[in-house]
Amino acid sequence: MSRRMLQLMVLAVAASASGQSSWTPSDTVQPNAEAFVPLRKAWAQNLREKKVQACVAQYTPDAVFVQPDGSRVTGSEALRHLYEMVTNTFDSDLVFDSKHVEISADEATDTGTYREVLTTRATGKRQLVWGDYETDYRKGKDGQWLIAKQSWTSAGQPIALDLAAHPVVALTFDDLPAAAKLPEGDTRSGVATRLTEELRAAHLAGTYGFVNAAKLENGADEQRALRIWVDAGMNVGSHTWSHMSLTANTPEAFEQEIVRNEPVLAEYGEMRDWHWFRYPFLWEGETVEKRRAIRAFLHDHGYRIAEVSLDFEDYAWNDAYARCAAKKDTAAIDWLRRSYLETATEYILLGREEQLIAFGHEIPNVMLLHATAFTTLMLPDLLQLLRSQGFNFEGLAQVENDPAYSLGPDAGLKYGGTLPDQFMDSRHLPYPPVSPKPFQQLAHLCQ
Repeated sequence: MSRRMLQLMVLAVAASASGQSSWTPSDTVQPNAEAFVPLRKAWAQNLREKKVQACVAQYTPDAVFVQPDGSRVTGSEALRHLYEMVTNTFDSDLVFDSKHVEISADEATDTGTYREVLTTRATGKRQLVWGDYETDYRKGKDGQWLIAKQSWTSAGQPIALDLAAHPVVALTFDDLPAAAKLPEGDTRSGVATRLTEELRAAHLAGTYGFVNAAKLENGADEQRALRIWVDAGMNVGSHTWSHMSLTANTPEAFEQEIVRNEPVLAEYGEMRDWHWFRYPFLWEGETVEKRRAIRAFLHDHGYRIAEVSLDFEDYAWNDAYARCAAKKDTAAIDWLRRSYLETATEYILLGREEQLIAFGHEIPNVMLLHATAFTTLMLPDLLQLLRSQGFNFEGLAQVENDPAYSLGPDAGLKYGGTLPDQFMDSRHLPYPPVSPKPFQQLAHLCQ
């Protein structure tokens, strides 16, 4: 990459960095620091919409931009010229993490980190850039804060995010035989019937579902649902007996849950390979000692860990769907369908980009889904989405033969996550920008 192109990229970072601010209060941050959040958002929107003049208007006439190589761009006309070249060359998607704002009379300094995916408009090539920033503000005559100086540093070489044309994925389902609420009038066995019919129609027999045997004690409907799953040619694995949190319990208690789950797996799994284990919540131990203890236990008892590479928390849509179905709110259900697929699209891309950052290449994927009524309803659309992105489908065992799945960060991680997440967090690697999932809207919909 030419030095000039890299400078354009860095300026795009600087210009759009005011976007998705996650200002973090600290003891030294003054209370009115929140006033800079809307400034960043307006700045980002102007850049995204390529409103160069509106963006330049947020600077003082003598503003200075200091690039990572130390060169300076000074004054409104020079900034306007560069922004025009930047917006003609790149589209940007950026997370701006403000860490500290210091205010003194008519001056302020904002410092933090940035991470941005830049897309070259002519080629569609995507790159991740990241580093630190410092922005100095000066209050104008009208009392508005204007940017007087920006300084940006790069934390490393840009990472190319070149995705494979034909990625591979194995679908897996958690929380069998009873995941989340049922819509009014529905049954667990009804969900299992529809889900397995969709999987068989897509030639996905042998799909793994991870079982919490405690749910079978709820009644005959749950038992029928699990029987339908295995009679349709699907496989079962362990998700602990009661969906126990490893973080909240001792290794000994967690091991007992795994053992307690085994009779049901042996009964329903019969001669199939049910020695696959999926951690509840994807939490693999908040301390390295706990992580190692459970991994040793699983190894000694013949289990393989069913790691995940793609997860968009599909379960979050189900309860809102149950409420909206009861109210026969078709408009709300239409929104649920759209937002489900939009979120899936964005987080599938995120998971694949994480692999490029963590491993240097894409790996065969395992997608985490849940056996809910809404995911069952959305499965044909989700499969079509995956096919449109070039995905081919394979089984769990085949996918996890890839050497990446034998790796582990050997680190205690409070929140666990997908396999790429674990490497990203343990190595403090920069995540690509991503929109938040619509949890708040889902919680209030059809209440």
